[in-house]
Amino acid sequence: MYLQLPDGVEMEVPIEFMVVKDSVFIPTLKPTEVRYIVKRIAKELEFTVEMRTTVEDGYLGLMVWRI
Repeated sequence: MYLQLPDGVEMEVPIEFMVVKDSVFIPTLKPTEVRYIVKRIAKELEFTVEMRTTVEDGYLGLMVWRI
């Protein structure tokens, strides 16, 4: 699934293929806005997710886990 991030970047994120305990890091300068996008998609897919703003390898972003 492609996400149009608020940073103006389109990114392919395999959210629809995630199984419980999978995680994905979405690099973004606007993690709060991306959180709402992911929350909406998870609701459509009937997934439960946990999200945390974090820094990975020097990049700010949102870590998303399917739970």
